[in-house]
Amino acid sequence: MRYFKCKVELAQMIERQTETGDAAKEQLAAKSVSYVNEGKNGFVGCVTSVYHKDCTFVFAGNGDDRTMQEEIAAFWEYIGFEGGIMETNEICGEQIRRELRMGNVDLPVDLDEQFQLPDFRHLDADEHIVHTDPSVTLSDYASAHHFPELAAEAERIRAVSGTQIFLGHPVHYIVEENNKDKAVEMIDLLVDTLYHANRLQSARVIFVDEDTFAHKPLKYTLSCLYQNFTGGTLVVSVKAQGSSGEYADAADDLIEKVCGFAVRHRHEVLTVFHIPQHNTEAHRAISAYLNNELTVLTFAEAAGDFEQSAVYMRMICEKKGIADAAPFIEKMDPEQNEFYIAEIETLFNDYYTVHLKKTHFPAYLSCENTAVKETKIEGKAADTLAEMIGLTKVKQIIGEAVSYYQLQKIYQERQIHLDTPARSMVFTGNPGTAKTTVARLTAKIFKDNGLLESGKIVEVGRADLVGRFVGWTAPTVKAAFRRAKGSILFIDEAYSLVDDRDGLYGDEAINTIVQEMENHRKDTIVIFAGYPDKMEQFLNKNPGLRSRIAFHVDFPDYTPDELLEILRLMAKNHSMKLDAAAETAALAIFRNAVKQPDFGNGRFARNLLEQAQMRLARRLTEHGVAALTDAQLTTLCAEDFEMPVMCAETPERRVIGF
Repeated sequence: MRYFKCKVELAQMIERQTETGDAAKEQLAAKSVSYVNEGKNGFVGCVTSVYHKDCTFVFAGNGDDRTMQEEIAAFWEYIGFEGGIMETNEICGEQIRRELRMGNVDLPVDLDEQFQLPDFRHLDADEHIVHTDPSVTLSDYASAHHFPELAAEAERIRAVSGTQIFLGHPVHYIVEENNKDKAVEMIDLLVDTLYHANRLQSARVIFVDEDTFAHKPLKYTLSCLYQNFTGGTLVVSVKAQGSSGEYADAADDLIEKVCGFAVRHRHEVLTVFHIPQHNTEAHRAISAYLNNELTVLTFAEAAGDFEQSAVYMRMICEKKGIADAAPFIEKMDPEQNEFYIAEIETLFNDYYTVHLKKTHFPAYLSCENTAVKETKIEGKAADTLAEMIGLTKVKQIIGEAVSYYQLQKIYQERQIHLDTPARSMVFTGNPGTAKTTVARLTAKIFKDNGLLESGKIVEVGRADLVGRFVGWTAPTVKAAFRRAKGSILFIDEAYSLVDDRDGLYGDEAINTIVQEMENHRKDTIVIFAGYPDKMEQFLNKNPGLRSRIAFHVDFPDYTPDELLEILRLMAKNHSMKLDAAAETAALAIFRNAVKQPDFGNGRFARNLLEQAQMRLARRLTEHGVAALTDAQLTTLCAEDFEMPVMCAETPERRVIGF
């Protein structure tokens, strides 16, 4: 759906608060309603305001620029008032709503529905019509910011720009960028380039993420969005990925649903996924859910060598009016072979304050930072961790770690010289005990409390660290540490790096990890995660591992009562509830399940809920659903819970750990 606001200069003046003026406005309203009711090929339009010779109307429908201009002209001819259309601008849905609400022509209140507006009321999303600086081209941006595939796509768009009509979308896109403002700038340039090459019908774009759907039904809202954005672009920003612990990750659900609609509307709506840099899990999820039904191009920044990066640093300095870039370039490590732009900008910003004091404000060189620092854990992530069910000891250790690191920071600021302490951690626990969830929260907690520059977490496994050929593994590990600089590197199932015999690629990866942990001791925290017994074998593989680990966090299995509490919370998040008999049945299942080896913990609770929901659906539909109450539709009963096959036998469970 495309929306337009049009201004008309009338041939005759319409006076306010006169019988003639009121009659003219009534006629304009009647003709607008008549046009809408006739449903002219799916187009809708109505006059919203009139004052003297100035008249405004809004129009909506699907089509290319030529089609829309023809239909807009036909609408004004249908209205039957003399006057010429002086200005036509494409606008967003919220602007249409405002015009309908604030005009002085008395229109029916249900016109929102004709313009497909009610479904997007209070939607937390960034919608706009793209208008870019014509002096900056997509090729220029790609070259300046080191996006080689984007440069290649700009050339492809230019090479086939002779198409006179919109035909569909041969490809869709993934944009890797940590900085949202830069991602918006890049995507806007891409949309503008496609639009002017007739590869898009509209320059209308909307950015959505997990928060957009926090209080909206995901599938229904996405369906409405894709129908409404025919001819335009829908950008999905994914902040996280995967599922862990007792909660299903909203990002994975969002990716799955979006991929389904992207395939269904592949030629009507351009879909762009915006993901963090080097987010292999998000890539895998998108690839899996698309199942090769769409061609997707990925735009990722290529790291520059030292000389290229020095050129970029000089460019930043030049923009800031700094003639001598040498002191800034000196902050770049010449032994580092590759730099990403974000790293260069961080180095610049870190030294720029010192530069200001030395060059312009020397009186501040001797001033110390006197801001009062409290050693308490702050931030929303800390609150989220505190609210998680169980994990009492885990919360205690994370709190101790924050306090310990805060104290080390105070020592450093007061110039009390101590050796740099180890900061890395080991998370051990059985499947489904929330290790990954807590790791993600830990990154945000450390960022909120000033212990890390970034609250992001770089998640990797064996496949992301071990190269396929000789000589590939060490550079791959070093690249992972560079991506995690200033944040946390989370190595899941770290024990998988232990090979069956010595001297293989896994050993090289472990040795390089130990070396990089030392090299990045001050700026990167590594969290190793895995099963307790297997992690012991991993830690024994290299003598340097244990000495570089400050905290060992053990994630215990959930108790039956905790699992029941998790089940209640999951049901609540799905707008469901359990009656008393259902809770008794679920608790009995949990008491049996915890006796099984590797029963799944929080994942087991999630699977149990999903099976109960399916049994509820089967039970209710057997007798028809028309007469059912809301309570019946959302209440799980004891008969919806059955003992899974894995719980049929209950051998004594062996306790493991170290």
